[in-house]
Amino acid sequence: MSESDFIRAVISASRTGQNYPFAWISGRNLLKLARTHGLDPLSAQQLTLRNGISLERYLRNYSSMTLKMQLALACSRILIVGAGGLGGYVLELLVRTGVGTCLVADGDVFEESNLNRQILGSMDHLGTSKQKAALERVRRINPFTRLELCSGFLESSDLPDTLMRVDLVLDCLGGTDFRKNLLLAAQKHGRALITGFVAGKTGLACTVYPGDKDPAAFWPDGREQSAEDLLGNLATIVCMIAAIQAQEAINVLSGQKPQLRNKVFLADLDTFAFQMLKL
Repeated sequence: MSESDFIRAVISASRTGQNYPFAWISGRNLLKLARTHGLDPLSAQQLTLRNGISLERYLRNYSSMTLKMQLALACSRILIVGAGGLGGYVLELLVRTGVGTCLVADGDVFEESNLNRQILGSMDHLGTSKQKAALERVRRINPFTRLELCSGFLESSDLPDTLMRVDLVLDCLGGTDFRKNLLLAAQKHGRALITGFVAGKTGLACTVYPGDKDPAAFWPDGREQSAEDLLGNLATIVCMIAAIQAQEAINVLSGQKPQLRNKVFLADLDTFAFQMLKL
């Protein structure tokens, strides 16, 4: 069957309402039509949005996002490095908002000490792969997002090929061991990177484009992991910084102005102090 046949079927199954200046279709109906017409869910979603029809699941994104922005998200490809505290929430938020393809890199498994803050983890996941948990959750939340798993932890040698497959990098790592390598590789290969860091009740987020200043001065060299161990990681600050990273990713991917370029957002939930510092 042709794409035009598919779109005619989508139009026939769509609905309209006075609150929205476009038609929309339910996810269940779109999945059914995709199977009938031999399309994968992501391709079906992209075709539907290109023809000015929303998915019902995205109606509450409007009017904070236009259909053009929603299509841009559906066509985007991101790399999330780290699927623990920050990475799990970032994945959750971007999948719900409608990012098309997510590459996830994390070779770790869940430990019980992760469960205070890592949304992908549960008692049932102890000892199992964080990437596997990510795959399960994405399938349950949004079947129109395609999740691709990297082979365990990324190595520096993996970065050139991996970065060329994506539009944007989200640094959700713990510790400094690999963070600088990831940032340098993103700059070398022309990819913007949104980084986040948390320890105790404090956290930061920053967006770095190729050629920009980087926030390395805010990463205590060789001591970041011990800071995390010493101060702990509360779910509240993890969730907050991940939300900032996710919103900035939406800004970048949908063609809006990045708010954290050449800036560092700092949050302290002990005093409820928030700052925006220029690099």
